[in-house]
Amino acid sequence: MRFIDLTESDDGGGTLPSFAIDLVFVHGLREAGLKAWTDADTGALWMRDLFRHKKYGARNLICEYDATRLVTPGGPSTSGIYDEASELIHHLSAMRTDAESRPIVFICHEIGGLIVKRALAFSQSRRDAKLAHIRSIHVSTYGVIFMATPHRGFSKDALLLWNQEHNYSPNQFMLSLLYDSEALQEIADQFATLVRRLAIYNLWERKKTKLGEVHTYIVDQASAAPSWEDVDQCGIDATHSEMAKFSSRRSPGYRLVIAALERYIKSAIRTIPTRWEQDCDLLQREREHIAASLLATGHARHASPSHISSTMMESARHSSAPLSRYTTVDSRDAPLFRYTTMDSRDSVSVVSTPSREPHPLRTNVHYCVQGRRSEPYYIGRQQQADHLELRLGATDSDDCQGPKVFVIHGLPGSGKSQFCLKYIEKVRNRYWGIFWIDCSSVKTAEDGFASLGQLGGKGTEPGSGQVWLTQTTEPWLLVLDNADDSYLLGLGGGDNVSGQTVLTSFIPASGHGHVLITSRNPGAKLYSTLGSFDFRGLLPKDAITLLLRLAYPDKDQQETWELYSKDAGAIASELGHLALALKQAAATIRKNVRPLKTYLDSLLGCRTTLLKRTAIKNATDANIVATWELPFNGIANRDSTEYRDAVDLIHMFAFMHFSLVPCSVFSICSDGFKGVKDLNVRPRALTEPTSRQMVQDRILAAARVLYDHSIISITETESQCVKPVAATLLPETYFTLHPAIHQWARERLDESEQLGWLRCTATVLEHAISTKMEASGRGFRRLLLPHIRSCMSLMPGLPWTSEQTCQFEKFGYVFAEAGLWKLARKLQQHVMNHRARTLGQSHPSTIVAKQTLASTQWNLFDVEESVKLLRNTLRTQRWSRPSILDWLVWPPWKPVYVSYCVTLDALTQSLWLAGHREWSLMTGQRAVDGLMRQLGSNDPLTLSAMFNLARTHLHMNEHDQSTDMLEQILAKREHYFGPDHPDTLMVRNELGMAKFAQKKDLHEAERLVRGVLESRQRILGEEHAYSLWSVNDVSKVCIELGRLDEARNMLEEIVPVVSRTLGDKHVGMVMTKSNLFRVYLLCNMWDKAKKEMKDLFAIFEETSLHQEHPDYVLARLGRAYLLYEHEKNSKEAERICQGILSQVDKRKLSPESPRVTSAARLLIRVCREQGRDADIKDLEDKFPLVNCPTSLQSIDHLPLSTLGRRRSSSDRRTDCF
Repeated sequence: MRFIDLTESDDGGGTLPSFAIDLVFVHGLREAGLKAWTDADTGALWMRDLFRHKKYGARNLICEYDATRLVTPGGPSTSGIYDEASELIHHLSAMRTDAESRPIVFICHEIGGLIVKRALAFSQSRRDAKLAHIRSIHVSTYGVIFMATPHRGFSKDALLLWNQEHNYSPNQFMLSLLYDSEALQEIADQFATLVRRLAIYNLWERKKTKLGEVHTYIVDQASAAPSWEDVDQCGIDATHSEMAKFSSRRSPGYRLVIAALERYIKSAIRTIPTRWEQDCDLLQREREHIAASLLATGHARHASPSHISSTMMESARHSSAPLSRYTTVDSRDAPLFRYTTMDSRDSVSVVSTPSREPHPLRTNVHYCVQGRRSEPYYIGRQQQADHLELRLGATDSDDCQGPKVFVIHGLPGSGKSQFCLKYIEKVRNRYWGIFWIDCSSVKTAEDGFASLGQLGGKGTEPGSGQVWLTQTTEPWLLVLDNADDSYLLGLGGGDNVSGQTVLTSFIPASGHGHVLITSRNPGAKLYSTLGSFDFRGLLPKDAITLLLRLAYPDKDQQETWELYSKDAGAIASELGHLALALKQAAATIRKNVRPLKTYLDSLLGCRTTLLKRTAIKNATDANIVATWELPFNGIANRDSTEYRDAVDLIHMFAFMHFSLVPCSVFSICSDGFKGVKDLNVRPRALTEPTSRQMVQDRILAAARVLYDHSIISITETESQCVKPVAATLLPETYFTLHPAIHQWARERLDESEQLGWLRCTATVLEHAISTKMEASGRGFRRLLLPHIRSCMSLMPGLPWTSEQTCQFEKFGYVFAEAGLWKLARKLQQHVMNHRARTLGQSHPSTIVAKQTLASTQWNLFDVEESVKLLRNTLRTQRWSRPSILDWLVWPPWKPVYVSYCVTLDALTQSLWLAGHREWSLMTGQRAVDGLMRQLGSNDPLTLSAMFNLARTHLHMNEHDQSTDMLEQILAKREHYFGPDHPDTLMVRNELGMAKFAQKKDLHEAERLVRGVLESRQRILGEEHAYSLWSVNDVSKVCIELGRLDEARNMLEEIVPVVSRTLGDKHVGMVMTKSNLFRVYLLCNMWDKAKKEMKDLFAIFEETSLHQEHPDYVLARLGRAYLLYEHEKNSKEAERICQGILSQVDKRKLSPESPRVTSAARLLIRVCREQGRDADIKDLEDKFPLVNCPTSLQSIDHLPLSTLGRRRSSSDRRTDCF
């Protein structure tokens, strides 16, 4: 770089005139030096020939730098702007040694403006007294005139056309100038603090430039004049080049520029001296504050100063990679200030850190990182690793105020995940558990934490994983990887218009934990409590070393450095020193797809082609994608079987989730996949082999090709991170892609190809799901959830074909099995509607869809809708039967064919939950009779109908029938299904409750229900709906056995779990609060009982539960007792009891019902207290069971059925409960 002083004396020996101001002109890329400002026709150099510079005592300095160096492939990469900015400051300060306080105005054309912005930020960051000459440029600068400066960048079209005009391939530096690139955003961030204190004029071109046969704006108005406050801006009626050249004072734009210059000169001469005084005062105060802080720190930590802290503080003050911005932070754990290195490599939070102490070693029980491990080639970032280790501190701290959170954000492919893997491998023995969660979307994060909850025995319900970590007292480390999504981060975007911070729900609220978050989105640093790293490219030397080490693993490193470092340096520079791109380039060179000497030319050519794609938006995309396109094209051009299969495999991966694709999914689906005829694409690896093992072999061979070209990774099962009951049933081999590769694999396909491969992949997943949904395959199907979600996110919202309907049906099965009933209901609704519309209401497939939807509605406690749907289904089935033989029954309006009986069985279950026990008994008996006749007594469908009928008998207080049936069903299910099958556990639990209801053998009842609870917690998890159901049943037995404190503690513990997993209006909450209300009554905890009662009635009101529903009646009975016993309000208690008994007259409740008997007994107590003997006689005549000692034997817990045992015998005779 050099400066041309247009006002120097011609002979160079005269005395320089005294100047009042320096005008500094900085050119752009396309024309250098004087040429950039000289009119081609007249030769006029306007700042010398037209502008009256002597009048204002202005010195004209023309900055000239080597623009060719910047646009040459293998040049300075993204550091080019910084390099020129640094040189500009140093050269300019050298020309002002005797006049450092002289005002300055910059006039910049095109990227000259970017250089000046970077230079001023660089100058402003110098605070040390030894660098006052550097800081003087910032202090003395009054204003900047930007002429077509691409503040936001160049468009892709302008960049490609300009490079085509000059026969260039766009290099890394040019790509870094694309619209809204990271490099430009960094410059904008650094300059933002200077905008308000500078006078700024943004000018843009209003005439298009001809490039070849195309006319275009080189820098459009949006880029040249961003929406800054309080700045001048205007267009000039000239082309990009002409706007910086004026042939006369009448040339377009001349008066605009001169008027601005005259204003700036006059104001600068008045303003700059004051600014110097203010800056001197500011620096003096800062230095005094730092000195005082250092003295205080010295007294506190004189024995063990922090090496890392002192090193970074010193670097912040004296390094050649200096500070670019300071940000004060008030948070207790947040950084005191942050710095960004000027070469755009990384930024790091600098904080006052504690001294390093030895970390205690402990046994690492859980190391669950989804099969990931750091690459053996990993290099660099040691200082950041040391800093992170120091900031996280000891793992045995007693501070439980919440987990410590550190954020690592930066460019894709910059090594964020690899850095975390390397770090956790180093510190593994300091943590009891290390867990890796994929947070690429809300759904994948939920799935990850569900698996974590299952590992901890909490089940797969939402929040279970976080609760497990919160409750453990052991130290843990949690990595939330790929948290890029703006919706997830609560930064707007997607459906999150409210700015809700979704990621917060995934960070445990407390516990002895540390959290690392990786993200491309810089907004993620808002979640940090300790600090953040901003990862960019590697240091140049590290990048070259990495490339050569991977490209020539068998050669001597010193020898390869001497032979190839120059060529490797050019390649590394063009790839932005990004680790992922370098790894891919090295694999291509190592496999001899492209030799190192010619790789750069191939890369540039490929990149030029890629830039024409709409999906490629920035330099990082172009760099990384180009490194994959080169080897992939090499694979696609090969004709061998494994290479053809590899191409098909990557296309299927593109529509699955990028992490942990089970290898066995392809062999499992192959038999069903072969039968699908109407697919546009049919991978031969799935259709040609004649056995599943052959499919598996071909898939593994194809995967090995992709692995050898560094396109995928292959991992094995982590046995310690799988529940023992499922470990033997899961696949052993998984495939994983980097998220950026995954995106490239899909976006490289055109629209029709994407649709074809999406259909193919959805079909693969569909046929990997067994129609029978065997319990043994539950773990495998859960692995498919993220891949199903990925496919569905790309599919149309509604099924438009029978093929999609079948897929939605299978996917709905998996969602329902995982407890994701709302998602299942949505899919099943679509399936039912499509089949009803295309096949008709009575088609067998439509009937199955209705039955499936009704089952899901039952699980969601949408019971009335379930009953309504099933009754409509029965009506359809009654008049539309599979064959003429199904009409040959008596009476003809009561069919007995299998599908009809299955619907009857489903209706039995829904009627039971809805409280319509008499109807349930009737439909259940018909279902059992019909299925016995059609299928026999051992068929699973018959056993299911028998179970639902037995449960209804139990709730109708027909204990003998219920117990006999349950014992038969249990024996058969244990024989056919095994002791731990979910259906077997359901029967065993109900048998235990039958014994409980009879009050004959409470200890046997406890053994049965507690055994079921333990099995469900082991298999399903502690927070699964059925496990919570078992907790309620065990609590009932404990109450009956008089262990009230145990029952109360159990119930109080699960209330927040039920609220979080099922919801406050779910039947599970009604059950839990009803039992808790009863415990509080028995413990004389009246205030708590009143609160639970209030909550119960609030639920009933919102769910519109009918008045004869057993749960509602029981709640009213409890309320009546509370009023009578505690509040002494006999009148209101009597009114409630009369209301319950009135349901008998309306034939909505049976007079033999224990609930009716309980209400009558309480009313008799009220009458006896008031001396109303006649009323007592009427009640005893109308409800004769009030004097029967066994009349209250019921599975439904009556409010005080056990309290009587704790009173005197005389009280027991009169106790209405």
